[in-house]
Amino acid sequence: MNEKQRITWTGIALALACGSCMKPLTAPPPPTEITVRTTIAASEAIKRIRLYPGVAASVHAVAISARVAGFLEKQHAADGATVKTGDLLFTIDERPFRAQLDAARAQLAQAEAQVPAAQAALDLSKRDVERSAPLAETGAVAKQSFDQMQTKVSQSEAQLKAAVAAVGTTKAQVETAELNLSYCRITAPTDGMIGKALASEGQMVGPGYTVQLNQLVQMNPMWVEFSPSATEWPLIRERMQHGDVKATISYGGVDTLTATGVVTFVSNVVNAATSTITLRVTFANGDGAFRPGTFCNVKLDLGEIPGVVMIPTRALVARETDFFVWRVKADHTVENVRVKPSIREDERVGIVAGLAAGDRVVVAGTQKLHDGTKVKEEQAGK
Repeated sequence: MNEKQRITWTGIALALACGSCMKPLTAPPPPTEITVRTTIAASEAIKRIRLYPGVAASVHAVAISARVAGFLEKQHAADGATVKTGDLLFTIDERPFRAQLDAARAQLAQAEAQVPAAQAALDLSKRDVERSAPLAETGAVAKQSFDQMQTKVSQSEAQLKAAVAAVGTTKAQVETAELNLSYCRITAPTDGMIGKALASEGQMVGPGYTVQLNQLVQMNPMWVEFSPSATEWPLIRERMQHGDVKATISYGGVDTLTATGVVTFVSNVVNAATSTITLRVTFANGDGAFRPGTFCNVKLDLGEIPGVVMIPTRALVARETDFFVWRVKADHTVENVRVKPSIREDERVGIVAGLAAGDRVVVAGTQKLHDGTKVKEEQAGK
């Protein structure tokens, strides 16, 4: 390149440089606003509800058993039937027991007949002694004969006692025979529902054979037992000191079956292996919907907590062991605030530290936020 060309290119470069220097300066673009959804933290009185798994149980479950051995003659109540106290459930063949009762009554009649005869013999012996006593003193009756009369009195007294004792023994035999005969008719000891029979008609039952014939369970009222942690017992106890602790019992997938009751029993010991304490709720089960052995949910009402700051659970951001929320400040920027959650209710959570009632927090759109990010509220319908 010759000298003339070098001067020309140098001039062009200087002109371009000067031209760029002469460009007007432009302002930096405004910061991007992030679209979010927010809500206002509100102070509320929240019910203190505890949820526990429990198992329903019958207040009165009875094994229906045969108390005497014999052939099962008839089942009078169908399997699964609802029965009342005194309803006839089973009968055992009565004929052997009726024969035993007749024999015992006959023995009683014989024993009772011996008593008057023994009494008459005793009275006669006593009269003989009374008549002979003066004669024995004068020597008109031999001493030996008089001693025999007195001995006969003692023998008659012993015979009378034996006859009376025999009456008592045979009366007991009659009572036993009557009881055994009554055991042939097995009735319901309480209202309830019977299950599946464990013996068939014509089968030998009773001691030495099949003893239990069925099971009867009282269906109304019922119990549900559950075991909260022993650390929760002081709170439950405090509530019990102010009146009945109410509970809602439910089961059925989506809690389609529910009942209400109150806590009626607290165990006197803590299970050392699980550190739990057993409680029992008694509840009405008039329609028989709950059955013994049903796994249930027990919602325990422990009163209200006033002034709890509540926010949606989805507003919480978990970070290791801590929880945070994005709080919107007055200038529409956000700040990351550490909070301490406590009670949960459905899809909301109570905050005991870090927020105050009236604070606005972000519930959706937190992914791109950082301290100082400017936000705007998402428009309805988007």
